[in-house]
Amino acid sequence: MDSESVKKILKDTELGYDRMSQKFSETRKFFWRGLEFIKDYAKEGDRVLDFGCGNGRLVELFADKNIDYIGVDASQGLIDQAKSKYPDKALNFQKISASQDSLPFEDVFFNTAYSIAVFHHFPKEHSKKMTQELYRITKSGGYVIVTVWNIWQKKYIKNILKNWVNKLIGRSDLDWNDCHISFKNNQGEIFQRFHHAFTKRELKSIFSEAGFKAEICKVVDGRNILFLGRKN
Repeated sequence: MDSESVKKILKDTELGYDRMSQKFSETRKFFWRGLEFIKDYAKEGDRVLDFGCGNGRLVELFADKNIDYIGVDASQGLIDQAKSKYPDKALNFQKISASQDSLPFEDVFFNTAYSIAVFHHFPKEHSKKMTQELYRITKSGGYVIVTVWNIWQKKYIKNILKNWVNKLIGRSDLDWNDCHISFKNNQGEIFQRFHHAFTKRELKSIFSEAGFKAEICKVVDGRNILFLGRKN
């Protein structure tokens, strides 16, 4: 995929989440079951990054721990939702650009980096750049914990197949296993969001290539693929 197409997809994703920020936040009040154990990879006093923090719900996982939490997201609408929902941590939420290739943090800055349901919105080229960034800012011995949607489900297969057909007849600029999925914004209007359908093997591969040693890579509850890696 060419660089201009990548930039457009990332910008459209940012604008899409701005358009649906209120509805998205209302439907993301609780953390996904089966993933609560990931809180154990952040200890008292750790500095933790929430990359793609959305409405900040990851904060609640650490309610019983004293950690230095920083959440970043490309959607100003979701950052506003996070600040409203967790006013005591308003200064911990930061807006970043959707298309930037680097994160505004020093090397080896975080003990643990979380990214929940984010990477499936990135074209492959951008995913690789951001895995390298997460490796750069994670301390030696620290962890990266990532989930992506498991789009290889019956209700989404048709979206992937549609892109395959369009690529075969020259009508798609997307990569293989990319697709668009319909969502409604705050006003009930339907729009399309880009998704990449990761496999376990592919998710493990891009983070391993960045330097993380895989400790867990599995499908959780049928809906999410989890990768947990450690930086040596």
